[in-house]
Amino acid sequence: MTAQTLDPFGYWPAQRSRIRSLGGDEKGDDPSYVFHTSYVSAPAGPSVAAISFHGLVAEAGMIAVRIFQHLPEGKSAITEQGKLTALLPSLAKAPRVLKLPFEALPGALYAVTGYAYGECEASARDIVISISSRQGERDDPARTRSLFGRFKARRANGMVSGNAPQLAWPVSQGFTPDQTLEPDFNRLSTRLSPEGSMVDRWESAYILRVLEQYGRLEPGARGLALSAEPEPVAAAAVGAGCDVRSVITPVGATVDAICSEHFTPPDGIGFDFIYARSSVFGTGDPARALKMIDDMLARIRPGGLAVLLLNTGPGLDRHGLGRIALEVAAQGHFTAQLRYGDPEEGSVPFGIVIRTSTENVVT
Repeated sequence: MTAQTLDPFGYWPAQRSRIRSLGGDEKGDDPSYVFHTSYVSAPAGPSVAAISFHGLVAEAGMIAVRIFQHLPEGKSAITEQGKLTALLPSLAKAPRVLKLPFEALPGALYAVTGYAYGECEASARDIVISISSRQGERDDPARTRSLFGRFKARRANGMVSGNAPQLAWPVSQGFTPDQTLEPDFNRLSTRLSPEGSMVDRWESAYILRVLEQYGRLEPGARGLALSAEPEPVAAAAVGAGCDVRSVITPVGATVDAICSEHFTPPDGIGFDFIYARSSVFGTGDPARALKMIDDMLARIRPGGLAVLLLNTGPGLDRHGLGRIALEVAAQGHFTAQLRYGDPEEGSVPFGIVIRTSTENVVT
């Protein structure tokens, strides 16, 4: 199906949007309103709504996007068919298309809505919204759920823990010297190159330990390794029976650009795990990290694992790391609990571990 473009303000054309410069001139009853399309029909089957902002400038605000379904007469009225949330400042700094999948039913009508609750300071030039068909899991083997994983993902009691990070039970955590004294570090170091700084060696051990603990270091698991230079983790994973593609990635390059250059569809999607070393991230802020994460998640099977090593510092402190975890969770994915520990002064690598949602999969 060719994408069907919707008028973002078709349902209430005269009503003013919460995002400045959008919508009509009249003040509506709901101050959280951003957009509400008219109800349209869609061919039955897997579908996806795509929402993109043009010229977005935002200092604060989170938008909640929903699909509303209006069933034929005689059935329940309007029902919600999907929801995602996103931080407007992140979308402004690293623009990306929001994609919300749903299952279209025969005879039903659908509208895409957006509301920004709480504080919101944003303006935009335009919003573009479309609905189109998509392949379902049965039609696209690269998008079937990952078969690897030793335990079910579960939400932690808190997003942040005050416990010291350790390799024995790896979560989203930063480097600390104490971890290099653990038995797991010594054990894994024998499988990895002894060269490099202690921080570099920790990074290798951490990635390998995450893959091991989360059940991805298994024969047949398909992985993608991104680093600025040859590194030992990919070789160790291949030795364990994984099918790993290792791509040398220039510092600051986007994951999407690298994969587009080295893969042809559908080879560039359907991984059971992807990891990117801190040498790929370089220096940056939460918006850049979120863009990299989005690109990684778009190429992983539902239930797959993404591990991104970030360089902390003035542009990416604890507040920024928490913001990353909050937005990833808002999209329905699972972020392993954050444990900062008491790292040394200066920039140190921090690993973000994400398990992709098994629901609302977009191809």
